Amino acid sequence: MIRPDFLSPPERRELEACARNQRENRGIARRANAILLLDDGESCAKIAKFLYLDEGTIRGWSQHLATGWLGHFGR
Repeated sequence: MIRPDFLSPPERRELEACARNQRENRGIARRANAILLLDDGESCAKIAKFLYLDEGTIRGWSQHLATGWLGHFGR
């Protein structure tokens, strides 16, 4: 289980902007949306259902956070 509220306020703002940006790459915006939902306390299973993905994909995205994946959202 992934604990909620793991994002710092600046990280959260950056991901929110990314998820809302109409010109953002859809794959990146989708990942940002999933990470925000994880930060809100939603489960990988629930997010996978919302986004029509498999749980393994969501878990993989969450594991990338530990390796600095959030830096890929930088502008």
